[in-house]
Amino acid sequence: MKVSALFSAALLSLALTSMGYPLTTYNFDAVSPGTYTEANFNALFPGVSFNNTGGDAFEVLYVSLLPDFSGNAVLNSPYDTSGNSTIATLSSLVGFVSVTMGDYNGDADNLYLYAYDAASNLVGSDLFVNPASSYAGHTLSVSSAISNIAWVEFYGVGLGNNSVFWDNFSFEGASVIPAPSAILLGTIGAGCLGWLRRRRTL
Repeated sequence: MKVSALFSAALLSLALTSMGYPLTTYNFDAVSPGTYTEANFNALFPGVSFNNTGGDAFEVLYVSLLPDFSGNAVLNSPYDTSGNSTIATLSSLVGFVSVTMGDYNGDADNLYLYAYDAASNLVGSDLFVNPASSYAGHTLSVSSAISNIAWVEFYGVGLGNNSVFWDNFSFEGASVIPAPSAILLGTIGAGCLGWLRRRRTL
């Protein structure tokens, strides 16, 4: 009986492990450098829509801010509009969002990331002060155990408002629909547990 119980528990564990949380990351390296309208930019990235609150365009350009940045990064265009930020609206509720922000040295930058639910209630936030001596950036992240993040806002404030590059935008959705093998394993495991319970009551 102990062997059967261990076997069924292992099957259940394997089935649950198969139901992971997919992570999508956009590092913009496959995007040709240049300036894009919001509509053209967003057409490249399924699952999320980016809005430059201080303008109507994004500039993709290569930056040498390793290791934090992947190569290409994004700069809001224009970037120095007062109160400018980036709002990223997800196509479905997610449980995790992160973004890398930073720039070349010259001034300290306060980096902010705020996450909200569908009713625009604050889910969580992250803050990092990128020092003036920094020649790179930092990755900020927010997570939610109940996967209720609908949109996020992020920006950096230094000598110029939101004058920071951003890169490696990542988001994690709710659990994926289990594959047929995972469903089968879960069914077998549940059946074994039921059989063991029945034998104990006989």
